[in-house]
Amino acid sequence: MPKLRVLCYHDSYDDYVGALVNGLADLAEVWLAHPAGSSSYLAPMVRDEVRLVPFETPRLRDPRRIAAVPALRRLAARVGADVVHVQQSSDPWFNLRQVAGSGVPRVDTIHDVSPHPGDRTAVPGGGFTHRLARRSIVRYITHAPVLRDDLAARWNLDPARIDVVPIGELGSVYGGRLPGREPAVPARVLFFGRIWPYKGLDRLILAMNELAPTRPGLTLVIAGAGESLDRYVALASPALTLDVRNRRVDGDEVREIFSDATIACLPYVEASQSAALTTAYGFGLPVVATSVGGLTYAVHDGHDGLLVPPDDVPALAAALARVIDDAALQARLRAGVAARLAGDLNWSTIAAQTVEVYERAIADASR
Repeated sequence: MPKLRVLCYHDSYDDYVGALVNGLADLAEVWLAHPAGSSSYLAPMVRDEVRLVPFETPRLRDPRRIAAVPALRRLAARVGADVVHVQQSSDPWFNLRQVAGSGVPRVDTIHDVSPHPGDRTAVPGGGFTHRLARRSIVRYITHAPVLRDDLAARWNLDPARIDVVPIGELGSVYGGRLPGREPAVPARVLFFGRIWPYKGLDRLILAMNELAPTRPGLTLVIAGAGESLDRYVALASPALTLDVRNRRVDGDEVREIFSDATIACLPYVEASQSAALTTAYGFGLPVVATSVGGLTYAVHDGHDGLLVPPDDVPALAAALARVIDDAALQARLRAGVAARLAGDLNWSTIAAQTVEVYERAIADASR
């Protein structure tokens, strides 16, 4: 039986898309259409079997980006695609042009059903025009049951059209943990990703302040772009060591900071899903996270990480202390992470689930 021919399109979520198409390449023929500006970032992480097709496009808010849609349709026809897989786009012009649909069954992955509070990267109109295109989309993918239910309610969709496929580990796209690196002593707690108010970094700093006086050398690593860190740094006590990298962190530096960390922390006040979480898992790191949104499903409490209530600084401090102070607990959680890397977070598992979604979309479209 010939392999499916899959055309993927994205204008963000580079790490996730790179890992996904690598997994799909074992099961399907894959073309990846993407903005030309991300070629240098994607090329080193994507397998040779994946055909990269760069698109020269104007800036995100430029109406001329609407011209990318006919080019995508021509590409789908040229390669004989059986299905087109679009990663959620905040580009209102691309989404608006998609309203008319095309002759190839389309699957869309929705990472964030609604904008995060305080996230200033959201493009006005992007979500609205994407909802307008929902009749041309055969099936949807989200990353947790709670996100499926939220998507169905907010977009007025039949839940039967929405499949739940988790985000796989993302350490492999960076080459995995550096050989011979053991958990850091004194402990290094890592906060990684874009920095916006909903991420709860201020709560994490307050929790770390409680621990630092009795744990000399305890370090909080803050790595990511976003808002200014001045107000956060001002919260830190003199006893707490900060390692601040207030910029987009890529490539070898990602591998370095995750390999040197003892634990990753996601103190979010609100969340849908998190690539920072599965990047941590990909490097073998246990996590402490808040039980919000899709994180409640992504972290298996007591197995590969610890969950705490959101906006509860004492509970966050207590969970961090448990992991930092208990080497046996650290080892058990790392073993739990390793088990998940071989199971539900492995990209061969994710790819097989995604191909099943494609097959359902093709069957649905033929009815």
